[in-house]
Amino acid sequence: MAELCYGPRSMGSPRSSPPSIAANACVIATLALLAACQQPQPQDNQQAPVEQPAPELPALPRSETLDRSAILAAVAQAASANSAGTDDSAAQRTLDGRQFEFQIRFGCRGPSTGLREQWLGWAVDAENNTLRVRARPTLNAQEPVVQRLGGDRFEAVEGFWIPRPWLLEAVCPANSAIDPSAPHPKQQAKVAGTVAQEQVTEQLPSSPRIGIAQFFSDTDPRTGRRSMRPYEAVKTLEPGHPLESQGFDLVLSGRLRALPDRRVIACVANGAQSPPDCIVSADFDRVRIEASGTQDVIAEWTSG
Repeated sequence: MAELCYGPRSMGSPRSSPPSIAANACVIATLALLAACQQPQPQDNQQAPVEQPAPELPALPRSETLDRSAILAAVAQAASANSAGTDDSAAQRTLDGRQFEFQIRFGCRGPSTGLREQWLGWAVDAENNTLRVRARPTLNAQEPVVQRLGGDRFEAVEGFWIPRPWLLEAVCPANSAIDPSAPHPKQQAKVAGTVAQEQVTEQLPSSPRIGIAQFFSDTDPRTGRRSMRPYEAVKTLEPGHPLESQGFDLVLSGRLRALPDRRVIACVANGAQSPPDCIVSADFDRVRIEASGTQDVIAEWTSG
């Protein structure tokens, strides 16, 4: 190794002088190289340790379809922002275009004898063994709330005020459901004073008032409008088919749609001591009425 630094030397020739400074430096570098070669090297079947990145928390899944509880929670946030005078437009924009399915439970107390005058209800024709269901829109462009939102901007508004919006799930209130052991409709007709003879009505919401509706401008197609015509249908009952003990569900599904101010939920204040009235803007792609216990579809309507 010394020959690498001092160079080749003839056989028998005496060394004439001590090594130079450059030669000494070369020797030191050579020794350092030898020391490095003696460090243990990883074996062929082993890999050098790799620094692992810190684990990331899993992202919460984004629900594709907003249900009743999710929409009512968003309404609560919008109502709070309206009452507090804060700007929630950024949060509202995230709702635009989201798919939804909103359930409204009705008929918990049983059939109504004055169904034609009701906005939500059902009745049984014992002679023909048929079930009739009805859901009439209650929210229109003449509502004072819509007018305060700038009703002149909309050619038509069609939707529903939501009964019992404090219930996050579409259920009957406690102690309001009819007796599940009630006899078949034909048997009910033979018994005087049964629930079939009782006048049962679904009260329109008073406060808090929360609605869900379609807002139509003069440029929107008219194919999706019903001009406030009710959703109603008649279905033949199977012999021995028991009555629903938990009412029926009106199910609205489609996509949320931003209003001209880019908000999906419009709220109007009713004073410092009262909750605001709020309306959710949506496009109804499908409306159906189904039995609450079995989810059997009684009738359905689609837009277009």
